[in-house]
Amino acid sequence: MTWWLAVVLLIVTINPPRRRSELGGNVRVIAAGAAITLFVVVVLGALGDWILDSLDITAPTFRVAVGLVLIARGVLDLIRSPAEPVDRPGWLGAVAPVFFPVLFRPELGLIAISVAVDAGLGPMLLGAAIGLALVVAATARLHDAGYGRALGAVFSTALIILAVDRLIDGVFAL
Repeated sequence: MTWWLAVVLLIVTINPPRRRSELGGNVRVIAAGAAITLFVVVVLGALGDWILDSLDITAPTFRVAVGLVLIARGVLDLIRSPAEPVDRPGWLGAVAPVFFPVLFRPELGLIAISVAVDAGLGPMLLGAAIGLALVVAATARLHDAGYGRALGAVFSTALIILAVDRLIDGVFAL
């Protein structure tokens, strides 16, 4: 996997326009939740090889599994309307609902491990940082719900295409 593909894959997995539509409007709380998410993703990426070795899973098998999960997430994001925005006041809002369940989802953890194992920690960190920064920027600037939905659909379609690539890459590496 090339570094630029790893970066793009993480950005479309985060899907900033879609995540923005599920969050309230408090930019500080969302930025704190994004920072927590980035920290957790970096830890998962750093432990990626150890996690796969501990579970006795090969990288190609993990790629296939991640590809299947990402295809499911992309299709769900395309056909399902976004959840109502949740805005919890105070800094506890950065943990719930911003960090979990909106920003940190199972597919983000899985792709962080997969990208870190295949491309390295640098591209994984860059992609996650850009994707999460776009969520915070979209919160501050993106107010047209129709535009956000359309852009989210583009990101979801790109996710499905890149997930199929991960799936095929994993199958051919087996």
